[in-house]
Amino acid sequence: MRPQRENMVLARVRPDMFVGREDDVERLYLRAIAGPGQNLVRVSGAPGVGTSEILRNLYDRLFREQRFVIPFYFSLREGDLTAVSAASRFVYEFLLQLIAFRKSDSALIAASPDVCELQKLAPLADADWVKSLCDVCEVDGPLNDERAFVRSALSAPFRAAARFKARVCVIIDDIHGSDSIEGGSVLIDQIVSNSGIANCAVILATRRNFEVPGQFDESVAIGTLGFENAATMIELLAADSGVVVSEQVRDLIADQLEANPAMIRAFVRGAADAKKELGSYRDAAITYSEELFRGHLAAHCDRIFERAASDPGARNGLINALSSMIGQKQIWFPLEVLRERSGISNNDFDRTARCLLDDEVIVVSGTSARLSSGNVLTDYIQLRNQIDVERKSEALVRSAMITRFLRRAPERMAREYRRRASVGLQDVLMRFDLQDVPLALLDNRLFRDRYLGLSDQEIKSRISADTETFKLPQFSYAAPLADHLSNTAEYTEPERSIVASGFTDKAYREEDEIVWLAAEIDSKLEADPDLTREWADRLTNAAVELGYQRSRLWLVAPEGFSPGALELLSERNAFGSSRRQVELLRETLRGKDEAVDADLKEYELTVPAGEDSELIAVHALEEIARRYEFPLKAVNQVKTALVEASINAAEHGLSPDRRIHQKFGVYPDKIVVTVSNRGLRLIDKLRQQSAVEEESPDTRRGWGLGLIRSLMDEVRIESVDDGTRIVMTKYLKTPA
Repeated sequence: MRPQRENMVLARVRPDMFVGREDDVERLYLRAIAGPGQNLVRVSGAPGVGTSEILRNLYDRLFREQRFVIPFYFSLREGDLTAVSAASRFVYEFLLQLIAFRKSDSALIAASPDVCELQKLAPLADADWVKSLCDVCEVDGPLNDERAFVRSALSAPFRAAARFKARVCVIIDDIHGSDSIEGGSVLIDQIVSNSGIANCAVILATRRNFEVPGQFDESVAIGTLGFENAATMIELLAADSGVVVSEQVRDLIADQLEANPAMIRAFVRGAADAKKELGSYRDAAITYSEELFRGHLAAHCDRIFERAASDPGARNGLINALSSMIGQKQIWFPLEVLRERSGISNNDFDRTARCLLDDEVIVVSGTSARLSSGNVLTDYIQLRNQIDVERKSEALVRSAMITRFLRRAPERMAREYRRRASVGLQDVLMRFDLQDVPLALLDNRLFRDRYLGLSDQEIKSRISADTETFKLPQFSYAAPLADHLSNTAEYTEPERSIVASGFTDKAYREEDEIVWLAAEIDSKLEADPDLTREWADRLTNAAVELGYQRSRLWLVAPEGFSPGALELLSERNAFGSSRRQVELLRETLRGKDEAVDADLKEYELTVPAGEDSELIAVHALEEIARRYEFPLKAVNQVKTALVEASINAAEHGLSPDRRIHQKFGVYPDKIVVTVSNRGLRLIDKLRQQSAVEEESPDTRRGWGLGLIRSLMDEVRIESVDDGTRIVMTKYLKTPA
């Protein structure tokens, strides 16, 4: 039985069809109901990714709850020719939604009553206030002060917050549409300035390539739907529309349409309208060609290019110019060349380029651009150029398109299945954060010598006690090798060859910079020396071409590496791992991020720097020691180390907030004391001192590290982004 739509207010997709976006709605919902502060949020996503539907679902949830948040959704339209007309519609739609919310009657929004009817529908207690705003809707604003009118109109939700003593969540969608509105920048500036008003959340949504001015408290990027969610969405839409779809076609459509919800809906709707089954690749190819010629997909693409070039002649010139770049998607070309080839005037081309960028037809860097990798747009450009510019027959073009689609389908799906089966190197590398991990998780020789033949459970049990460790770098960026060097795309796949850059220490010095080039290679058995050398040479040459001074190679083969291959990797100071090792490494890193020690008891304290405030921390430590019956000698040693660390932080850290943070971690066999502060980093100061004096800096300059180390069993100095953290451990029992 089809779910009812009674609980839908602005949403266009039924709840049972709203796939894979629950977390996005929840994140924005928490921002909408949050208290004062951090009120301005930017939401961005690719065209067709479903940002607007997420926002409408957020609105519906707030409307249905009828709690303490008044929701308001407004979307800029191409029909909003001026800032004044947009502001007038803004006031009307706010009043309409407000009255519907106050009366708990969502049907009013769909009814769209005129301004006069609105005044009659308002609750009696709100009548005067509503009338004053209705008067604003009925005028175009003072001719001599349009900015004042816009300012007054856009302030309506914020005045409502004060009147009703409620929080208001203002959701403004399609901000990128302001480019097409006369005075659109005035609208955006006023909306952003209003966000500072207390008890109001402002959520601005736009295309990800459109820059919105202002200081945002949070930016939310709406990602792709993902292959699995896209496949589920296709199944649900097909079942709802009575379209038979096989699993293989479902997967092919999800990949061909790049998991884009807008295109998926258009495609399935087209199949339903034509009463077509989607049981085979042939069915999919025929439906795809029909859709791209004159169906819903064609209409979707038509709107993009009509927005970029409204004149048919200019549009044909633009499509012809872009068509000549198909097959050279990684090649950058001057934007001026695109303008000349398209025949669009200088005055109009700036807007054309902005539209193409917003709709992600092209990628722009400075004054250069390249064609995006979108499958549907690429096919559309090629089709329209052949029909409208080259004047080829429709039968010839359609025949070629269907043939090309079918020829690509097996290759496309093989690549997708390989992607899904990949080990996920990019995700693993981005989890590297200066952790100490067992070296055997990276070194295939060690792993084989110590753990070959053991079950995963036995390996996990033993490897956790492995004392031979390796300190991972901290990576801040990881991307496919082909994104760095386009010529490597011939022999690499994006998810299987990754370049990650970062540091080996949080001091972030130039000499600590490191780059890892990682690749997952195919080998049914252990990778042999020839295959290993081939890939090691590829990555080494890439590092040289990219100019990396310090790099390390990491190769991953399903079954690991042969002894000869391991010798070769050792000579190059490279790591070789099996897939099993990488999966165990991922699990280890995830465990380090998420593990919570049930035996750990933590106490935190923040004191002002100086003023003998370290004595307050000492008293707190004494109370903790008394509760857990620490040995008296150990307590006195920890107290002295705590005082020394706190005094040194106060005197030498130059903390801008003049605060020292202390944390006491109590375990059954030890106490871990952490003293941290913002300001100068101790590690930098020690390096400066050691550069000019041979003796240890521990005994110089008053930092007192020598004394602290003599009192504690372990002392670790950690650099943080803006300051220092000293971690001191005292064992209360002899460690195993």
